[in-house]
Order: sequence, then C-alpha cells, then structure tokens
Amino acid sequence: MATLLPSFPHALSKLHHLQHSHVAAASTRPEAPSAAPNPASSRLRRLIARDDLAEATRLIEHSTSRGEAPDVYLCTKLIRNLCRRGRTSDAARVLRTAEASGAPVDVFAYNTLVAGYCRHGRLDSARHLIASMPVPPDAYTYTPLIRGLCDRGRVGDALTVLDDMLRRECEPSVVTYTVLLEAVCKSCGFGEAMNVLDEMRAKDCTPNIVTYNVIINGMCREGRVDEAREILNRLSAYGFQPDTVSYTTVLKGLCAARRWEDVKVLFAEMVGKNCVPNQVTFDMLVRFFCRGGRVERAIEVLQQMSQHGCTANTTLCNIVINAICKQGRVDDAFEFLNTMGLYGCNPDTISYTTVLKGLCRAGRWEHAKELLDEMARNNCPPNEVTFNTFICILCQKGLIEQAITLIEQMPEYGCSVGIITYNALVNGFCVQGRLDSAFELFNNLPCDPNTITYTTLLTGLCHAERLDDAAELLAEMIQKDCPLNVVTFNVLVSFFCQKGFVEEAIELVYQMMEHGCSPNLITLNTLLDAITKDCNSEEALELLHGLVSKGVSLDTITYSSVVDVLSREDRIEEAIQILHAVQDMGMRPKALMYNKILSALCKRCETDQAIDFLAYMVSNGCMPNESTYIILIEGLAHEGLLKEAQYVLSDLYSRGVLNKTSVEDQH
Repeated sequence: MATLLPSFPHALSKLHHLQHSHVAAASTRPEAPSAAPNPASSRLRRLIARDDLAEATRLIEHSTSRGEAPDVYLCTKLIRNLCRRGRTSDAARVLRTAEASGAPVDVFAYNTLVAGYCRHGRLDSARHLIASMPVPPDAYTYTPLIRGLCDRGRVGDALTVLDDMLRRECEPSVVTYTVLLEAVCKSCGFGEAMNVLDEMRAKDCTPNIVTYNVIINGMCREGRVDEAREILNRLSAYGFQPDTVSYTTVLKGLCAARRWEDVKVLFAEMVGKNCVPNQVTFDMLVRFFCRGGRVERAIEVLQQMSQHGCTANTTLCNIVINAICKQGRVDDAFEFLNTMGLYGCNPDTISYTTVLKGLCRAGRWEHAKELLDEMARNNCPPNEVTFNTFICILCQKGLIEQAITLIEQMPEYGCSVGIITYNALVNGFCVQGRLDSAFELFNNLPCDPNTITYTTLLTGLCHAERLDDAAELLAEMIQKDCPLNVVTFNVLVSFFCQKGFVEEAIELVYQMMEHGCSPNLITLNTLLDAITKDCNSEEALELLHGLVSKGVSLDTITYSSVVDVLSREDRIEEAIQILHAVQDMGMRPKALMYNKILSALCKRCETDQAIDFLAYMVSNGCMPNESTYIILIEGLAHEGLLKEAQYVLSDLYSRGVLNKTSVEDQH
C-alpha cells in the first residue's frame, strides 16, 4: 500500500495536466483551416497520423531549408510522438528546426520536450532546455522536472528548481507543491514537509484533496495516526470530502499500529459516508489482518468485497491460506482451499503447495501425499516448487527414504530433478550426521553443485568438527570458481568463534572482503560477541574502526556489543561516545545499549549520574524497560540507600511498571 498510494496524486496530477494542456493547445493554436491550406502542412499531418515520424522530421527540415516556417501545432505533435517512443534527440532536432525557421514556437512546444526528457530520465537536458527557453516558462514546464528529481530522491535539487521557478516569477501550481510535499515527507519527514505546505499557503496556492492525502500519508508513515485522523475529520471544513485514498491511508496507518478495533470503526464510517472502498483498500486490509494473525477478520473482508463491486483473487486467498497454516490450523486451511470458489476464484499451485507445506510441518505425510494426487485430479499438477517443498521438509525431519521415493516420482508429473532437490537431500544427510552419504551423493551429482551445496556440506563438517576436511572443501570450492557468499563465510566464522579461535575468525572476515564478499550483520555480531566475551575492548574497537573505514554498514546490535565490553571494563566515557556516534548516524539506540551504561554507572556507585542518564534516555525517545528500573534499584541498594530503593520498588509495583515475578526471575 505504501508504494501504491503515492501513485494516486501522480495519476490525478497527470489528468489535471492533460486537461490544462488541452485547453492551452486549443486557445493558443486553434486548428481552424485557413482559406488556402498549406500543402506541406497537409502532408505533415498525414505523415504524423500514419506514424511515419522519420519522414515527418525530414519534411520539416526540408521545408525550413526552403524558407518555409512549419506549423507549430504539428511540430509540437511530432515532438510529443517522438518523445513517447524515446526518441528525445530527434524531438529536440525538430524543436531546433522550428526555432531556426522563425516560427512562433510557444511554451507548449517546450513543455512537451521537457516532459519527454523527464519521462526518459534526461533531467539535466530538461534543466538546460528550461534555462534557455526564449519564452516564459509556466508551472507545467517545471512540474515534470520537479517530479523527475523527486522520484529519483534528489529532493534538494527539486527545491533548487522551485527556487529558480520563483526567481523567474513563475507561480507553482498545486500539483507542483503536492509533488514536492510528497517527496519531502518521504525523505526528510513530515515536519520538513510542513515548511513546503506553509510556503504553498504563503503563495496563495490552495491545497486540494490530493495534497491533503499526501499530508495524511506522511503522518501515517511516521506513526502519527491520530493526527492523520484529525485531518481526515476536518477535510469537510476545508471544502473537501474524504475520498477512498484518504480513508485507505488512515486505515493502513491504524493497521500498522495494530489498532484493530479502530480499523473496524473507521471502515464502517467510510462505508456509512458512501465512500466506496476499492481493490487497494481490501487488498491492504486482508494482508494486514493476516500479518497480525486476525485471519477471521481477513475472511470477513473477502466476503464483503463483492458488496462493494470488488472481487477477491487467488493471490489474496493464498495469503489467507498461508496465515491459517502459520497458526497450525491445517484442517481449516484445507477447508478454505476447497471453498475458494465461493469467492470467485480457483486454487492454483501456490494454494495447494501452501497447504501441503502445512501438512508436512504437522507431520501428516499421508495426507500430504493424498493432496499431491488431488492436485493432479483437479488439473493443477504439482510443479518443482511443490515437490521441493515436500522433499525439503521430509529431509529436515530426517525422513530421507520417503524423500527419495518422492524424488523418483517427480518425472511422472513432468518435473525435473535439479540442484535444489539434491541440495535438500544433501542437507538431510548432514542433519542426520550421515556425512559419508552426503559426500557420496555430492560426488555423483548429475548436475553441477552450487554455493548452497558446498555451504551445506561445510556446515555438516563444522558440526562434526572435521576442520581439515572443511578447509579442503573450501579450497575445492574456490578452485572450481563456485562463488562464496556471506552464508558460506558465516558458517566458518561461527565455528571458529564457538571454538575460541577468534583471531582466525577475524582473519577470515578480512579474507572474505578480499574475495569481494561483504560481511553482513550476522558476521559482525557473531565476531564481536566472541570478542566481547573475552572483555577485549581494544580488539573490538580496532575491528569496529576497520570495518567502518571499509564502508561496512553496522546496526545498533553491533554497537551494543562494543558498548557492553567498554562498560564492563569501566570505560564508561568511551561507551557514551559510541552511543552518541550511533545517534549522530541517525540510528536510535535501544534500551539494551542504555542499560549497559546505566549498569556500569551503578557499579561505580554513581547513582545520581545514572538517574541523569535515565532522563537523557527518555528525552531521546527510548522508554525504559523492566531491566532499566531493576538496574537502578540495585544501584541504590548497592550504595546503601535501601530505604530509597524499597520506595522506588514499591512505587513501580503499585503502578504496574514492574512485575514481581520478573524481578524474582532476574535474581
């Protein structure tokens, strides 16, 4: 939904643009036939009508060379048609030819080429054309360029273009401001977008319903759903009635906040006010209800769709089936599968495969086999994905023989056995500890092994602590130019860290980068966790700085590991510096990171500073958790302030902030 909503302002603004463009064309270049039609113009019109654009371009150039000025309206039409086919260079040639002929080229012709440049990503060409226009540009000149820049995340450049627009005394339209408002909301946040809205109002440019929908969407994206709902309620006071986009946007915000009862109330209000929900509304509701475990509500939505002129589709039904299976309700999923016809759609391979997966996970192998046969009877034969799903789960459960039987059946259904199937079997052998069988299969594969094959075998060897064999297999993998990925390296890094070979793990990470494979957060956090367990803050900091200097992106968990070891070594000031650095990078430290520092301060018997740090934590939008309060209470007790500790503890109990069981569990 987040990606669908912004398309509504664009679609409406394009319609608005086309309507105004039509008016402009009709008013500035009426096509009333003259008493003596120009033969060249008549021929040009015919060439454009039959889409012979190359010949039409040559005709304009030929006419101009004889001193005849071409018809500007027809030139503009040719420019538009050339741009639609991506031939912007030819379109620019036509415009230059018309200019050179002395024809009265107007703003509409320039706007057509500017829009063509922007449509095909030639934004710099569009800017140069606007800067060199001999006629005053209008809002339709600038808006496609501003939209093109915003679509590519170049909001700063878009604002610079707006400044240029105002400097040339060209008043932006409501569409121009709305495009900017939407982009600023996405890139800079709702607060910055309000500055654009203030400027819009200062220029006496009245927002329209699309503008307000963008504002509502910006609020919802930041979780400010109640404020968005207030705007929704005030729309009638601004002279607008909320439309389907308005309601759908707020409904999505409420769904994201899991405020299910409010969703029910607002949807009823929407229908009650004769604002008809559309396919996007229903699609969003079904997806969110399923994601939130509200499967019955999702089914109710499917049932309501036909009442509002919408129809359910197989994709939506598959989402519901998947949600039911995730709850372990395989029988209900099977029943829903058999009643999909009531919603106007039929099950597809994905529908059956999802239920099949649920049956396999429940260990109902016989029912799964029956479902395979049913698929074929219902003209929905299983494909490779269906078989591989079944085979993978069988192998994970150690049912290798059943998996092999299933593999033998695949050709009967026209399915080929490929590396994905064999990888599942290799994994099954490794899970059972049957490495010899896994390698026997590996050495006799009828197809080339891939990265997953090698990584699966490496995992098995590491679990069996056969390090020499793992090193040999890794060398073979490199020799055969089989690409190593981050998962391959993570298997080895994790093994080295578990065995206490931290130096070897660090060396492996640097080798990983030499092979062009960037470590991910799992790699880094595994490594830092091993380093910090030894309370080796210098080594942790050295690794951290080395990775940052190589451009590796880190998360708050990574930095929390470093803060943890610094705090345990009583290097609190440096831990706080790391926390500030995390904030400067735009990340929000979680309570875990703050708690590490609070604990260190309390151990120093600096409870006053710990309380100040707690206030700082809250002021930065991070709410304390139970561990935070327990750390402070223990700090007070550690300093001998038992009365104060008991008072705080009793107060927190009475307000329901702390649970006695939780406190007892931590002791």
